[in-house]
Amino acid sequence: MSALLFWYKMSSYPGSETTTRQELSAFLKSRRARLNPETIGLRNGRRRRTPGLRREEVADLAGVGLTWYTWLEQGRDIRVSAQVLGAISRALQLEPAERTHLFRLGGQEPPSEPATACMSPRMLRVLECWDPFPAYVTGRRREVLAWNRASEVVYGWSALPDHRRNSLWRMFMVADGRRLLLDWEREAELMVAAFRADAGRDLTDPDYQELINDLIEGSSEFAALWRRQDVHGRPEGLKRLKHPELGRLDLEFTTYQVGEQPSLRLHLFTPARDGPTEARLRVAVDQPAAQIKAAFSCETLDEQSRAAAKP
Repeated sequence: MSALLFWYKMSSYPGSETTTRQELSAFLKSRRARLNPETIGLRNGRRRRTPGLRREEVADLAGVGLTWYTWLEQGRDIRVSAQVLGAISRALQLEPAERTHLFRLGGQEPPSEPATACMSPRMLRVLECWDPFPAYVTGRRREVLAWNRASEVVYGWSALPDHRRNSLWRMFMVADGRRLLLDWEREAELMVAAFRADAGRDLTDPDYQELINDLIEGSSEFAALWRRQDVHGRPEGLKRLKHPELGRLDLEFTTYQVGEQPSLRLHLFTPARDGPTEARLRVAVDQPAAQIKAAFSCETLDEQSRAAAKP
């Protein structure tokens, strides 16, 4: 039997009942039936009584035993490892959402997404249509991947180098990030706690560790907040800003996870009621791009301190 196979008899999948096993059975059968043998390099030899792949073909592609795979597809009360679920998902050519569904039905935590995630044209269209109000998309480490014109007006993302275009980095390491927020101390606490909560087990990944270590080394405030081990979700709230050109801006925000790429987060802002924010944003977004960028600098706090020390 393949080395990929790890299983044992149990009464039910963890935290689930017979219904979940039936769902898993039906899901595996449906995904198997939709695959065309010829598209994955299998010869369509002897006559097939049903569409799609045979069970033995899926078992062979996944590197697992036929008897065991048959039991799994029949909804027997066996447990399957994450490694085997991954092999089956590849054999069945599952989409990201389907893979996540398979892992959950199998009683396992879905695997982390790749460090890079792609932006769909539809998502970019959402950003564009949200103008004149700010909107942007961040990745798994809070890197800013795309933003609209209003977000450029408010945050000046293009002024940051590509490898430092990150909302955490801007908060702690860029002078404008500190000046922009009226409640900087409180916002900083909430951002670090939310970052830790969202990262979860990914915190040990090398790209996370690189960012965290750079922030600890460069910002004593971040280092102190990180040591507190605070964990707090923040899907919505209010940000009070003091923009260098536009003045006071009060923005309510809501953050959404992108369905099939949950490491992506869509941040949408709307003006708080009873204030001049909306009118100021509408006017500002109509400015030429050169004027928008002129209001911001990528100067770090260290660079600002050195400049101030010069005679």
